[in-house]
Amino acid sequence: MISPIPPGHPYWHARSIVEDFRSEIRALYFSYYEYIPQSLIDKRETFSLPTEDFLDHNIIEATLRRTPSDRELAIHSRVDMQSGETRHIPMVDMSTGSVAQLAKLRPFLGEELFHRFKWYKSGRSFHGYGRTLITSNEWAALMGTLLLANQKGHPPTVDPRWVGHRLIAGYASLRWTKNTPHYINLPKEID
Repeated sequence: MISPIPPGHPYWHARSIVEDFRSEIRALYFSYYEYIPQSLIDKRETFSLPTEDFLDHNIIEATLRRTPSDRELAIHSRVDMQSGETRHIPMVDMSTGSVAQLAKLRPFLGEELFHRFKWYKSGRSFHGYGRTLITSNEWAALMGTLLLANQKGHPPTVDPRWVGHRLIAGYASLRWTKNTPHYINLPKEID
């Protein structure tokens, strides 16, 4: 039996975005990945799901359950639109476990975008998901902005290695499982 997706899991937020753009979205992307600390290697098995499959929580539960025991499941920012355009869900991987540090992004993201983020405690840090879809150019600008949010002489606010890997790949991704010993918890929504 497949266990249900818990309340507070990022799936429910991503699902609400997809519902808002249901007629415009063709597919969403995911990967089963192996985390290799301090490496340039980004070992992933990438796949897509059509919109209707993504909106069926039973299919997502099965996808979560199929995650190999030595890998994690990640959702990607990349979203294929019916028009042929690629859009992105804004995503952030923080480098801090302190809720107070989230506010440091406000002046960089601007009030409107900052308030459109939903935050999840991922174990050692936080993951953030925006509540909109942005163009590829806007996504690249967001990633640069996130990197600039890290202030010289202070511990990083946003994980700079995550930003680097994501810029190389051309999409952001955030973990949805907790299979391997590197991670502490499933991501869970915070107030």
